[in-house]
Amino acid sequence: MKRLAHTEALTGAETIVGVFDGEVAARDAIKMLERAGMPPDRVGIVVHNVRQAREVAGSYSPQGALAGAMLGALLVAFFVVFGGESVRNPVAVAIGGFAIIGGLAFIGWLAGRAKVFKEREYDHLEEDADEGKVLVSVVCDTAEGADVTRALLERSGAHEIKLEESAEAV
Repeated sequence: MKRLAHTEALTGAETIVGVFDGEVAARDAIKMLERAGMPPDRVGIVVHNVRQAREVAGSYSPQGALAGAMLGALLVAFFVVFGGESVRNPVAVAIGGFAIIGGLAFIGWLAGRAKVFKEREYDHLEEDADEGKVLVSVVCDTAEGADVTRALLERSGAHEIKLEESAEAV
């Protein structure tokens, strides 16, 4: 598997999720993945936590943050153009603009994690966690890495392998 430097961005990454009946088998699978060269920060485990299981399916957080920042920039531009003389102070515009854009980007980031946007994608993961199954999530950046991960999870005893179109490990 190709190792990525921490500064590289994951584009086109996908998350492979192995569903295990017990925690011992899941932890053995994680050890096997690490021995095969998978960086530990790409591997996650969910044990008895329905809310955490939702995170494996990913979110729209980056898109929400971008939408929030764009809305903030539009608001700042609107206030600068139509605000009159009281909004012409460049220091006030810079500080206030930064606060508005940053605040709306943060709100967009949080809104992107909302269950309402990906409810169907969460259902199967929530059911598995609720039934006491253990989820092992692995973020893979190449098709080869995904194939190796899938094979290792199957060999470790995962009774189900799922593919999530996200780059988020729990």
